[in-house]
Amino acid sequence: MGDVMKEAAFSLAEAKFATGDFNQVVLQNVTKAQIKIRTKKDNVAGVTLPVFESYQDGTDTYELAGLARGGQQLAKLKKNYQSAVKLLVELASLQTSFVTLDDVIKITNRRVNAIEH
Repeated sequence: MGDVMKEAAFSLAEAKFATGDFNQVVLQNVTKAQIKIRTKKDNVAGVTLPVFESYQDGTDTYELAGLARGGQQLAKLKKNYQSAVKLLVELASLQTSFVTLDDVIKITNRRVNAIEH
């Protein structure tokens, strides 16, 4: 995870160096999200766990962005941040599963202790 985030941050620095400051252009042209999150339910040992997965909605409208200068760096930047988002979604899914399972285990331990005493 650390390597992916480091690579994404470094590719952002490369793109800024090659193309200049493109933050305002990106912010003004954003209409809707291309990467979206879908939730599903998974049943593990009688416990319903949320599972998150990312998917790309529609086509990349900015695939030719930076064609004049820095196009390769912008393409690399988009690819690196897409992989970072995918890993972050997977991490969030695992984290919510761990928290939910921890709560269920605590409740079960309380029930067992109540039956024993």
